[in-house]
Amino acid sequence: MTPLCLDRKEAAAALRIGVWVLDRMIADGLIPTVKLPSMKRPGVMSRRVLIAVADLEAFVAKHREATL
Repeated sequence: MTPLCLDRKEAAAALRIGVWVLDRMIADGLIPTVKLPSMKRPGVMSRRVLIAVADLEAFVAKHREATL
C-alpha cells in the first residue's frame, strides 16, 4: 500500500532538500501539514507533523517550469 503521508524527514528526502528547508516552506505556508489527534490525550492534536503525498505532488506540479 502506498503511504498517504510522510514524516518531515521522508518528505524532505523525497524533495531532495534539507529538513530545515522543508520546515521553512511549511512555516511560510507553501506546504500544508496533516495533524492527527493524539491517542494518549483526547481532544489534543499530536505534535507529529505529517505531509500528505498529494500535497507534495501538488507543490511540485505548481512549481514546475517548462524547459526551452
